[in-house]
Amino acid sequence: MTVFDPARGRLFVAPPDEGPGSWAGAPGAYRDGDELLITYRLRRPQPTRGYELRIGAVRGDRLVDVARLTKAQLRAESIERAALARIADKWSLFFGYVAAEDRKWRVGVIEARSVAAFDARDVRTVLHPDAIGMAAVKDPWLRRVGDRWWMFVSCGRAVRDTAFHSSGDALSTGAVRSETGLATSADGVAWDWAGIVLGASDRGWDRSTSRLTAAMRDGSGWVGYYDGAASLAENYEERCGIARSADLRTWERESVDGPAIGTASGPGGVRYVSATDRGDFFWEHTCADGSHELRGIVAGR
Repeated sequence: MTVFDPARGRLFVAPPDEGPGSWAGAPGAYRDGDELLITYRLRRPQPTRGYELRIGAVRGDRLVDVARLTKAQLRAESIERAALARIADKWSLFFGYVAAEDRKWRVGVIEARSVAAFDARDVRTVLHPDAIGMAAVKDPWLRRVGDRWWMFVSCGRAVRDTAFHSSGDALSTGAVRSETGLATSADGVAWDWAGIVLGASDRGWDRSTSRLTAAMRDGSGWVGYYDGAASLAENYEERCGIARSADLRTWERESVDGPAIGTASGPGGVRYVSATDRGDFFWEHTCADGSHELRGIVAGR
């Protein structure tokens, strides 16, 4: 199954509070044998923003937390999506965050021998926007392709006026569009920037945001899930579209006229879809009061 029905999803993590800006979500699903692990972040409205990153293990119908990192520990203004990977003999936790030192979205990594042993003091930057000629880079997710790791990220192209970094959230200023970039690595430490692989459309419902969030094998090619938005007003309420690719680098949209999964506006929105090759799906769901909760479908249930 490559296209899922969100009506089948069950609640795994409730929002931290009621109302818009209170979110549990931005999941990253990872299978380690029969173990299903989910990274997710908790957020409250400005000025708190993304304040905690957690890793949970699926136990039956529950998500049991096994690790947590706070933005204070990371010296960050906000934390967003994360991704787990087992690389060589270590676990790697990649995540997007706004570093307090320069107020720019970047991707950091922490390595550890076990999922429960991640230490915020060990974080190092693996993708910084200045180093790759971008304005911002965040929301990593990974796939193994041949002998290399491919990391897809949400990014914004560089602009001359750098004053928008004063907000600490370049991708929500309207000065840049949120698009999808790719970096590759042999060891998960040194990354080569490959550029943008899914740009925002010229017109239509996804002309402001085109954030690829997951890809699964579909026959001889790939089906991808991406978050789209038409304007800055929809920045926190992106909706899920479908795109297809033969090589993970060149994508063709199927969702030309609007979102493909979830509602087009209001409650029932689906964004930040994460999927495993076994058919597990997790996503961030818009509730009736404007908050967001973490929902999912576990393969075989």
